[in-house]
Formats: sequence, structure tokens, C-alpha cells
Amino acid sequence: MSESGEFLRERRIIVISNGEGEKRHSQKMIPAQEVCERAQLARDPRFDGRFFTAVLTTGIYCRPVCPARRPSPKNVRYYPSAAAAQEAGYRPCLRCRPETARRMPEWSISSDTVIKGLRLIDGGYLNDHSTAELASRLNICVRHMNRLFHSELGATAHSLARVQRLHLAKRLIDESTLGFAEIAMHAGYGSVRRFNTELKTTFGRPPGDLRRGRVVSLDGEGSLTLRLPVRLPYNRDWVFGFLGKRALAGMESVADFEYRRRLATNPTTGRQSWLSVRWGNEALNVSVPGEAGVDLADCLRRVRRLFDLDADSQAIDEQLNQDVLLGPWVMAAPGLRVPGAWDGFETAVRAILGQQVSVARATELAAKLIDRYGNGSFPGPERLAAVTPAEIGMPGNRGRAISALAEAVVSGRLVLDEGVDNAQLQAELCAIPGIGPWTAAYAGMRIAKDPDAFPESDWVVLKMLNGTPAQVRHRAEDWSPWRAYAVMYLWWGADQRRRARMVKASGG
Repeated sequence: MSESGEFLRERRIIVISNGEGEKRHSQKMIPAQEVCERAQLARDPRFDGRFFTAVLTTGIYCRPVCPARRPSPKNVRYYPSAAAAQEAGYRPCLRCRPETARRMPEWSISSDTVIKGLRLIDGGYLNDHSTAELASRLNICVRHMNRLFHSELGATAHSLARVQRLHLAKRLIDESTLGFAEIAMHAGYGSVRRFNTELKTTFGRPPGDLRRGRVVSLDGEGSLTLRLPVRLPYNRDWVFGFLGKRALAGMESVADFEYRRRLATNPTTGRQSWLSVRWGNEALNVSVPGEAGVDLADCLRRVRRLFDLDADSQAIDEQLNQDVLLGPWVMAAPGLRVPGAWDGFETAVRAILGQQVSVARATELAAKLIDRYGNGSFPGPERLAAVTPAEIGMPGNRGRAISALAEAVVSGRLVLDEGVDNAQLQAELCAIPGIGPWTAAYAGMRIAKDPDAFPESDWVVLKMLNGTPAQVRHRAEDWSPWRAYAVMYLWWGADQRRRARMVKASGG
């Protein structure tokens, strides 16, 4: 096991300072202090986002890759999150820009409750709700919620949401020409006054001073482009290929490592807006329309999930590579990701359409739904709940299943968003007539984003492992907690075998 992989799995006690004396926090899944020191000294990019360094003498916190001169080790403290550093009284470095750091992988967090809470925070839940409402959503009290968040990340849920808003605002100040009122709106502040106060309190200067001297321009179409770094290895061929095979004409397209998706039509101008995601320089460059009505934070969140940016392929591949079957495929195609869902309802409907048919056929059926009820976009649950199963017009039990799914979502009985629990999601889906274990497990992989979701009845999985669902489930135990990623390698391996047969049949 690599040094980073070994130490990132250990639980260590890290001594940190809040400016009023030393205190100890049990920080889970953070590198040991000696590893932090070596990573900081080497400016090792593998540790970017895994921890943050704070300097007692300057009151600043940085990424481990910061190019600034290294401070004396006795003056350095290590934190598991930017929010923990800010909660301790440090301010972000203007040179290395902590707001651009890679995200901490979810596997490094041991609490499922914290993971669920982070997904809700990432979706902007605390922009419109209180911490008490978040705790209620997580089925715990506020005190216990804060205890869990502090144990895992060294900061409260409120602090994490605050830093998330701050980081997006800082990026938009640095990388866009948006006015401060627009930035305040996109970052979730609710008011320009609150935005100004927060920025000045954190950086000691108003937003205008932070932007002064920076030259940023929109592209020729008036779009704003932000860079989302990825953790390597990242198999772009697999991800873009996966999305390309499932792209819906008129709504999505994939070509030359660029994914484009149609957004809602601007109600004021009637202009058709498109989002673009391009691969480049170990990052995804996300371009969104620089106009009112486009929720930038929401677009970025959906891109992160769709492209599975926060997975740690180094840790995942390290385990799967030990398997006699998967090992050669992991070596041949490192960094396979599990593409998530742009929209939970859309993905659930498409999973129903994909039951016992090819990807191409399922895509054709989805296109028919758009033609009938979507007006160029995928029809939402309200639209499909308003028509009968017969009117939906899908073969077999699919129409009834889609109608029941839409009604469950509209009524609030079924939730298909970031905070959904995989086991609960699968149970609720299987309770709908016409939805079986395969569809539910597929939703677990792509909607709930459970890295251990496993469709044991998947036809390709059964064929590749040459067994029954029970035998396959037993065979996959060694792949836990990365069984969803193992499925990607099984699908990749099946595709390679199919290609080899085609070459052989053609005499190549």
C-alpha cells in the first residue's frame, strides 16, 4: 500500500490551536502529522484538499501545495477542513486560494449521517433552512449533529456551509466579471450586505479590493467558465463514453471530450441556454451562461456528481487491483468513475426504461418521453404524474412504474436528491410495482452515489462472474466498500471482450 493510502486510513489525534491555547480533537481519516509535514514540504498534489495547514504567526491557512515559503514546523497546525481552520480563527491564503482545492473524498468520512448532511449542505440546504431543520432532516438533534461534524471535520455544519458560500463567492470575484449583487445571489448569501460583511470579516478587505487588478473576461457567447480540478487517475474516456452512449439528442451531446446539456429557457429573453463541460489540463472546465436565471452553484454541484469528481480513484483502484479478475482491468484502465445523476428523477425514469433492454433502446424510449411531454427537456414528475400510464405509452409495466414513481415524488413520499440514503431509496423503489432490484441498485449507484451499491442481478455482471445472483453477491464481498466501482470495471471488461470478438470476426 502506498504511503498516502496507508496513512489516510488511520485515525490520529491531531493537536490544533484555536488561538486561545491548545486543545485536542479526534480528527478521523486525516494523515498522520509526519505525513502532513512531508506532503507540505514536497507540495504533494495528492494531498490537496485532504488537509489544510495553518500558521500561528500569520493567522493564515493554506493548501499543502501552497507555493509560499515554508514556515517553521513549530508554528504550523493541521486541520481536516477549511471550515475547521476558519472556525479556529484563521483566514484563507490569497496566494494558494483554498477555495480551489480538490474536495475531500467521501470515503474518508466514517459517519453516514455526516456524508448525508454534507450532500445537503453542498446542495445549498442551509442557504434556505436552519441548522435545526438540517438536524431534523438527519433525524438527530442539533447538539449531536454538531458533535458528529466536529468529530469528522473539525467544524460545525453551520461553519461548513458558511465556508462553502465564501469559497464560491471568492472564486467568482477572482474568475468572473459578475457584479457583486449577482455573486451574492449565486453564492447563496441572500443579500449584498451580508455578502460584503462576510468577505470583509474574513479577508479584512471589501470585495472591491479583492478583485482590484484582476482581468477576467467572458467568452464570445457571454458564458462564465470555472475550473473544477479532478483527483487523478481519472479515466476521461470511460466517463465521456458512458455519457455519450446515453446522450439524448436535442438535450445532451458528447463530442471530443465535451459534454453539453440544455438548461431551462430564459423566461425573459426566450434564449436557449446550454452548459458545457470540457476536459482540459487535469480538470473539467465548466461553462455556464452568464445571465440571470441560471443557478451557478446548482450547476457546479450537478457537474461534480455527474462526473464523480470527488471519488478517490487511487484508494479505490488500490483495493480492486488486488482481485485476480479485476486487477488486469484496473491496470489497463485506471480511474474508472461511477457517473452520477444530473437529475434524480430523470435518472430513475431512465433506469426503469432500461430494464431488460439495451442502452440504445432505453435511450430511444427516453427520447419519446421528451417528444411527448418534455418540450425539449426531460419531463418532470409533475408532468408525468398528470398523465395516465397508458398515455405515457411505454412498453410492458414501464408506463405504470413511471406513473407511480412520479406520483411518489410529487407527494413527497419519495426523495431523489443528494441526501437520500441508499438502503432507504432501494426499499422505497422496490415497493413501487414494476421496479425491481436491478433498477433500485442502479439508482443506488447513480442517484444515492453509494460507492458500495451493487446490482447483483445485472446481466453483464452475472455473465462476467458466471454465477447466480447469490454467488455473485458472495464473490463481490471482497470488493466492498467499492462494489459500484467494481461494476464499472466489469462493464469495461465486457466491452473490451466484445470489441476483441468484433476484431476477430472481421479478420483483424
